[in-house]
Amino acid sequence: MKKLVVLLALFIMLMGCASSPSSSPNSTASTSDEDTTISESVVPEETVTTINEQIVIERGSINDNLYTNASINVNIEVPEGYVALSDEQLNSLVITSAESKGIENFQDAIDSQAVTYDFGMIDPTGNGSVLVGIENLEVEGAEGLVNNEEEYFSFVKASLVQNQGTEYTFSDIYDFQMFDDTWTALNAMDSANGVNSTIIVKCYGKYVVSIIYNYTATTDPSVVLSYIY
Repeated sequence: MKKLVVLLALFIMLMGCASSPSSSPNSTASTSDEDTTISESVVPEETVTTINEQIVIERGSINDNLYTNASINVNIEVPEGYVALSDEQLNSLVITSAESKGIENFQDAIDSQAVTYDFGMIDPTGNGSVLVGIENLEVEGAEGLVNNEEEYFSFVKASLVQNQGTEYTFSDIYDFQMFDDTWTALNAMDSANGVNSTIIVKCYGKYVVSIIYNYTATTDPSVVLSYIY
């Protein structure tokens, strides 16, 4: 679950890197309790088909500060004060990015690595960040195919504790109504570092689509979540 290793890394590391408008999103993942939004630029629509379900996952696009990925029914508007991450910044969140392997096709990128980020945005003042990701559970180094969102979250909890080396307080797993559908969510609170995360996921066969919202203890998560619809 390499994606979750970057939860705090994104929040802390990219504060000084997101000061300029970004280009198109490159790979997907982070999120919170409700709804959110994104930046501008258009991405080529390349597709990925899952094994266990008849669903095609396409690359999202950004137009007029709105990130849209119809294949996973996700729309995120970039709120005022937030900056969409560039491809370079998104790739930096993956230990070995598709770009570094010379992979340009979105489907090949998803099939060749544990997690691919399609969109991300950050508040440069330090109040929060959002990632949208697609995780391929059959890639070497991932946890392996899970049957449902609840099983996925058992790996999430173990991964956060093991990789971050900190004590988290977890909420119960709960249903989250988003994009006219039911997703599954988990809150992770790290009071020692003052950073909280809301992770919202949906399984599509061997893939898990996740929206991860990282925010400080003083941030009202509903403000940013209102931009996810």
